[in-house]
Amino acid sequence: MDRHEVQMKRRPDGGDTAQLGKAGSEAAHAVRHVDTVDVGSLRAGFSPRLDGVSARHARLLVELADEVPPIVVQRSSLRVVDGMHRLRAARARGDRQIPVVYFDGSDVDAFVAAVQLNVEHGLPLTTRDRLAAAERILASHPQWSDRRIASVCGVAAKTVATLRRRSTDESHHLNIRIGRDGRRHPVSVEEGRRLAEEIVRREPGVSLREMARRSGISVGTAFDVRRKTLGEARAPAAEAAAAGPSAEMRDSASTDRLPATAQDLKAVIRPQLARLIEDPSLRYTDHGKALLRLLSATLAFISQSANAAETVPAHCHEPLRAVAQACAGGWHQFSEMLSE
Repeated sequence: MDRHEVQMKRRPDGGDTAQLGKAGSEAAHAVRHVDTVDVGSLRAGFSPRLDGVSARHARLLVELADEVPPIVVQRSSLRVVDGMHRLRAARARGDRQIPVVYFDGSDVDAFVAAVQLNVEHGLPLTTRDRLAAAERILASHPQWSDRRIASVCGVAAKTVATLRRRSTDESHHLNIRIGRDGRRHPVSVEEGRRLAEEIVRREPGVSLREMARRSGISVGTAFDVRRKTLGEARAPAAEAAAAGPSAEMRDSASTDRLPATAQDLKAVIRPQLARLIEDPSLRYTDHGKALLRLLSATLAFISQSANAAETVPAHCHEPLRAVAQACAGGWHQFSEMLSE
């Protein structure tokens, strides 16, 4: 990589700093100012290019003395993390010094940074380079998820999953993996539920969000695990449908918070739904749009529920009543999860 544009930022003291990008900052916590070192003191180091430096590309860079950014160098060893072509070009020009940004991470983290920087900018890595890099990072960071390794190497997550399956190293098949968000995620949902159950038994008062975060499951799954573990669950859907609405739901329905008629209910819901529709966090995300469609469909059904009830054949009343009550219970459960 040799046309990488290092992002320059101003420090409070007025100096320049160079940000190495996500991989570099994650691995080395390195945001350092640009320095200058002797060309002869630098060594080849962490390039993911299996065929080494391209002489042709280096020759092209010889004419770009004032346009190329600093190279990235591991401080402890003075080995090049990113910029071997720029270093080769500087030597060809007879330069005695070259600007550098220091990297303060370990060797394995320096390789991760080298791969991501080369993937993002400069002379593209070949498919063979990317696959070899993915195998090497899988060996050094087996706790990383397939998607995280794939995002670093510029390959598909399925490709990393295939490499992991082929591996005979037991450390590559961990039950918990660290995703791109830095969180721990169970490979199996069942494993996540087991971890959540252990957490709620040890700490009955733990919040749903904390339980979900620590076990790597969704808040909804955490809610289900907690109510089953602590015996807080209501009757299963079929029993609830047969028995009718729960006492809690009947009490809620009898309060002044819920309108008595469908028209009154629409009058309450429509303003709230309009606010949700205008919210960018829902309007412009896939999950948000799906939720808004579901809410809109529910409101549309409420407005037609009286007509629908009149047209349903008598022999369908009880099954529909059971389904409606189960759906109402599901919405009530959803409201409880939101309150958490």
